[in-house]
Order: sequence, then C-alpha cells, then structure tokens
Amino acid sequence: MQQPATRPAPPPFASPAEALAFVDGLRQTMAELRSVLTEETALVRAARIKAARPFELRKTELSHRYLADLTRLKLHGAALRAHAGPALAGIEAEHEALQEALQVNLAVLATAHAVAEGIIRHVSQTVQARRAPSGYGANGRAHAPAPRAAAPVAVVRSL
Repeated sequence: MQQPATRPAPPPFASPAEALAFVDGLRQTMAELRSVLTEETALVRAARIKAARPFELRKTELSHRYLADLTRLKLHGAALRAHAGPALAGIEAEHEALQEALQVNLAVLATAHAVAEGIIRHVSQTVQARRAPSGYGANGRAHAPAPRAAAPVAVVRSL
C-alpha cells in the first residue's frame, strides 16, 4: 500500500517584513475567495449554472492557497504575533465573513443540486410511466412494470 505524500512544514517567518507580507497575502486570498463565492452564489441563484462554471477552478485554487496559509498560521502563530501582531487584528473578522459567504454558497449549491436531481427524477418517472403497459391483467388489476425493469435515462450535459 502506498503512503500518502507528506508535504514539508511551511517555514517560519524570518523577519517582520515577511510576516506582514504573509498577513497581507492572507487577507488578499480571503477577499478574493469571498468575491468568487459571492459571484458564484449570485449566478447559481439566478439559475445561470453555465455562467458559474468558470469560477470552479479559481475557487479551488484560492481554497488551496487559503488552507495552506491557515496551516502556516497555525504552525507559526506565536512568531507571527511577535512580528506582526497589530496586523492580525482584523483577520478573525475577515475569516468570519468568509465563513458566512461559504455557508451561503454551500446552501445555494445544495439547493441547485436538489432541484436538478428532482427534475431528473421527475423526467425518469414520466418516461417510465409512458413505457408501462396501460391494460388490465386477468385478475382485473392494471399491469405494473417490475421495479427493477426501469430503463436508464441519458442526460446530455452540454445543453
């Protein structure tokens, strides 16, 4: 069995300038990620799923960068506070705003997924109902197709 690759620990902050640059970078990453989440949420709410798809790659990239920055922050928090304590003051509030945007985004995406799934289920049930025999059997009951006799439904995602 192959062991997962472990990444080396991020280096500590060598100087106050490096610590300040890290805090500025973290703030910028959080602001960009919040902006992408907000735009994607607005497009999905407006049922413009195709227009929201390009945000997926950028959102993934920013999320990875954000998680890497959080890892470095957790590992070297004491050194960061020593070098750039006052600059850290607003990070927690910005983190909370990002978490709120993420929660709204996840709720909107989950709703869109549920709606799409419901539409596909309804179409599948309608197709199966049309394929079912409409006559009666010898016992006077309507024929019902076997539950496992359902035919698959193909979905064209490019439309």
